[in-house]
Order: sequence, then C-alpha cells, then structure tokens
Amino acid sequence: MTIDLTPYLPAHGPKYLAIARALAEAIRQGELTPGTRLPPHRCLAETLAVSVQTVSRAYAQAEKMGLVQARVGSGTWINSLDDSQETEYLRSANMAMDASPVDLSIAHPICPPGHHLRFRETLRDVADSAHPDVIDACRPIAGLLHQRERASQWLHDTLGVPGTPDDRVLCNGAAHGVMLAIATLVQHGDVVLTEALTDHGLIALSRTLGLQLRGVAIDEQGVIPDALDAACRRYRPRAVCLTPTQLNPTGATMDNARRDAVAEVLARHGTWVIEDDVHALLEPPGLSPLTARLPRQSFHVTSLTKATVSGLRAGYLSVPRGQLHHTLPRLRATSWMATPLVFEVADRWLADGTVDALACEQRRLLAERQQLTRTRLTGHAMASRPTGMHIWLALPGAWRAEELQQQALQEGLAISTAQSFMVDQGPPPRRIRLSMGGENDPERFNQGLTILARLLGEAPPPMLQIV
Repeated sequence: MTIDLTPYLPAHGPKYLAIARALAEAIRQGELTPGTRLPPHRCLAETLAVSVQTVSRAYAQAEKMGLVQARVGSGTWINSLDDSQETEYLRSANMAMDASPVDLSIAHPICPPGHHLRFRETLRDVADSAHPDVIDACRPIAGLLHQRERASQWLHDTLGVPGTPDDRVLCNGAAHGVMLAIATLVQHGDVVLTEALTDHGLIALSRTLGLQLRGVAIDEQGVIPDALDAACRRYRPRAVCLTPTQLNPTGATMDNARRDAVAEVLARHGTWVIEDDVHALLEPPGLSPLTARLPRQSFHVTSLTKATVSGLRAGYLSVPRGQLHHTLPRLRATSWMATPLVFEVADRWLADGTVDALACEQRRLLAERQQLTRTRLTGHAMASRPTGMHIWLALPGAWRAEELQQQALQEGLAISTAQSFMVDQGPPPRRIRLSMGGENDPERFNQGLTILARLLGEAPPPMLQIV
C-alpha cells in the first residue's frame, strides 16, 4: 500500500524519529488503522526521499513505541493503539536519548554499523579460542607477552616508534598512558610544559597530580621551537608533554621539519619528553614521531581508540630504556595491569590487518565530513586537517564562544569552546571546536551543521549580548 505521512511529519528532529512520530500521529488521526500493513522500507524511502536505512530505523523506533509489529516474512503491521504503552515509552531513557542534542562536542571516532559487526565477530572468536591467560591472568603487570610482542612490531613498523617488547607497557587507553608517564617522571610541584591550548584531560591530570602546567605558544603546526626554547630556559621543566599530530583542539600538526626543530631544542635542554601520539593513525603515513628522534629521553603514548572503535581502550606506552622499573609500580597502583581481554581483541586486529583497514576507513569518513562541513559553513574561517577529527572554527562578528554554546544547546546542538583547553589564564580565542565523529548518524551530523549554519548567520539574541 501507499501512505502519505507528509502532513504529520514534524519540522525538526532526526528524520527517523520524525517518521516514527508521524506514524503515531497518523494512527491517532485514523489515517492508519490497526491491522494495516505498512509499505516496504524501500517504497516508503522513495516516497519520503530518505534512505532505506532511515525508514528501517523509523520502523524499529515505532516498534519500540508499541505502534507497529514486524512479522518475519510478512512485513510491518499497525498494532492496536495502546496509550499506556506509548506513554511508558515516552518516559523511558530511550526516548530521552532520541531527543538529546546533536553532539558535535565530544572527541569520538565515527563508528558505522560495520565496525560493531567486526567487534562482535572478534569477541565470538576470542570466546572460542582465547588462551586461558586472557581470562585469568593477573601478571605480568606490563601485559601478556604475545600481546606486547605484536604491539611492539606494529608500533615499530607502522608508527616508527623505536623499542622492543621489553620497552612496551599495555595501558587502559592513552589517557592512562600519559598519566603513567607523568607519574614516572614528575613530583608534586614540578613544572611541565605543554602547548598553550591542549587536551583538557592533561589539564585535569595536572591538577590531580599537583604539577605546574605551563603553556607554550603555538601556531598552525603546534608548538613554536623558539617559544619552547625560551620556556625551557625560563622554567627549567621536569618534562615537556606535546601532541605533534592533530593537537586537540586546533588540529595543528607538525611537519617533519618542525619535528626536527622541536627535537633539537629538547635535546639541547635534555628535558624528558612525553609524546601524545593518539591521533597518529588519522594521518596518512609519512610523519615520524618525536620519540624516533629522541629515543633516550621520550615516552611515547598512543592507542587504537581514535581510529577504530571508542570502546577498544587499548593504549600503548613506550618507555625509554632503563625507566621501566619506575613505570611498572605506577601501573600496578592505578589498575594492576591493563585488561587482557581488550588487548586480545586488539592483538587479533593488529594481526589480521583490521586496525589498518579501520584506520583507512576512519580517514575516509572524516575526510567526507570535513568536506561537508566546509561546504555547509562556507565563508567562515576554520582550521583543520583533511582527515582530522575536529574543526577549529572562528566566530563571526558579535558572537562570543560561550554565548554561541549556550544558544546552540537551547537549539539542540552541543559544541565545545576554547575555555576548557586553555593552560594559562587569559582571554580565550574566539573559536569553537566541532567534532566530526560525535554523531555516528550522518543525518544527525547534518542536522547539527544546519543548526550551526543558521546561528552563525544570525546576530546573538540581545539578552545573550547583555550577559
């Protein structure tokens, strides 16, 4: 059959949710009666000019709401309307999730359904064939040997990180690795240098550990060598923590010449280096890490989280020779050892090429969203990498970042301002950070860009300007 849902479609919200609500309204109006068979997914998709996947999600949503019933081999049918059933659903957590703001604020890889399928398939394989150590190991603290050996080979061959399996420590994500490196080197009150704008996790960690974090001036390639040299002479830091690849939030990435210059400064001062290389897989091959230039004074941290699936919190810390015995007690104190089951999934993905394949797919997906964002926000200045996880967007005219953030949230869009990434006190840049992967659903991502483009083209409401 054919049905016309157009009169009942709400003007706002995700398309799949709008279709589900239109079905509910059509039932209330008597346009659709119990026992009516709905059109096949493809037919309704063509009628409404949406994707088949959108209709599938809409039917699934309507089934959750108790409006329809899917019968295998028979299609989707209208149920008898039960107000109490729908009311219960409207109060549920699922409905709150569906109505949540479009999230362009969180650093997150894009995870299409195929990624989830691979993860489930690997978990089934692990369940059938994993060595008992994966389940019941409580040592060695640095990680299971076969997992460290595989990781070490991959770190060396793919990322160019020097070292052997004896120099690798498995940790629960990159944030854990950075914490271990800092705790190995730094005492309460010591000075640590980093970029003037840096990941807010490092700022929080500095407060937790009681170290003095100082910002160094940056440009479009990250930390400026002359500024770093001056800061080293002024502060005599215990360590320098840098993100040479896709600095959060600006996306700044050092080319190899800049890395050479920064390494020369650090070598001259003999300062310990903590290299946060968590975004390495989001760049095409060709950039070598600072650690390769300073192997005796660098701790290298990376993970699979940003390029595969966010739940695969497999972090890898490479420790300079002679420092492992200082790092392992910190690992033991914070988590005893990294979760072997997570690293068994990672180990198999490293072995069969899944990590490289998903990283390549992630770069392609991010490039598509980068291009879409630039098209939708034409005329606005922005900084980003072609395959970057974020866009660093300059604000027009009268808008201030916090005002835009407040107004956007009222309109159903979450964004990040510069404030939480600032190391030192001072006026924040008039920019916002947009995450390309916070929303897996392309339609919701596009909806967020629509909201943002409209707001950027308007003046701030007067009350916001007064605030």
